[in-house]
Amino acid sequence: MKFLMIVLGLIMLVFGRKLFWLFVAIVGFLFGMEFTKLLLVDQPIWVQLLGGLVAGLLGALLAIFVQRVAFILAGFFAGAYFALLLAHPLGVAGTGLLLAVAGGVIGAIVVALLMDWAIIVLSCLVGAGVVVSQLRLRDMKTAIIFFVLVIIGIFVQAKLMEHGEKK
Repeated sequence: MKFLMIVLGLIMLVFGRKLFWLFVAIVGFLFGMEFTKLLLVDQPIWVQLLGGLVAGLLGALLAIFVQRVAFILAGFFAGAYFALLLAHPLGVAGTGLLLAVAGGVIGAIVVALLMDWAIIVLSCLVGAGVVVSQLRLRDMKTAIIFFVLVIIGIFVQAKLMEHGEKK
């Protein structure tokens, strides 16, 4: 599972905007797993996977058929997942549901206002967060790797966006 999570994080880092529907599916899957874990405490892993698959499938379908709504949903999922990711190191995991909703609303608003750049930044933040959460490093190393991954991801996606606009 650890390898899969790292691969999903790297996909979001590099292709979050370019393969938007996949970004929405991955972040929906991750959010669904975390949300299921929060809501249905002490359930087997298959229940978390099922929650993740349902949220991921919903996000991917929306991304394909209703792109604008999917952008906002992706922003919500990414913001919520990122807030949950930050809750653990900050020691405020007990307020997970409130943080998830607040992060989700902030993510949705940012995406609605800034679309392309918001998707790039959110996909890089979430992708880097997923990767470093799987590495289990000390705090300073985690922060350094996180920021380096975010910067590399933003740079790569900006170049891909620029290259796509030139065509």
